[in-house]
Amino acid sequence: PPSPPSPPSPPSPLSPPSVAAASDAELRSLIEGATKDVSIFLAPGLHLKLSSQIRCSSNVKVVVASSDEGAKLDGQGRTGLFLLTGSCSLTLRGLAIVNGRANYDMAYFGRRGGVVVGVGAGDVEIIDSTVTGCTAEGGGVVFME
Repeated sequence: PPSPPSPPSPPSPLSPPSVAAASDAELRSLIEGATKDVSIFLAPGLHLKLSSQIRCSSNVKVVVASSDEGAKLDGQGRTGLFLLTGSCSLTLRGLAIVNGRANYDMAYFGRRGGVVVGVGAGDVEIIDSTVTGCTAEGGGVVFME
């Protein structure tokens, strides 16, 4: 007799098409190299430790999302997570965002935006996510100019 059909895959919180990232390097490459809108799925339970801000300088919309218990983006108390310019828009959905710290080496931005710094950027949305242990002297989570 034939094998029973496989159970359906759990739904992704993203509208197709989406791409998966399993490492800091993959996430960084997908965002920093984006030339068109991109939706990126991070597997639940994934813990990405960022060593520096991920930069987006194109006129694109970036969505980074997870499902269930969510993935974790961790600035390790050393760096903010995202720097947006060039009308880049960012949506973070279903994530645990932890230990972001404003980058003290950026003279113009100073100590602002523990998670996101935007200069001439588009919209920023943080949806169904938790933000914990992120610090800055101004614009604690998001600083937009």
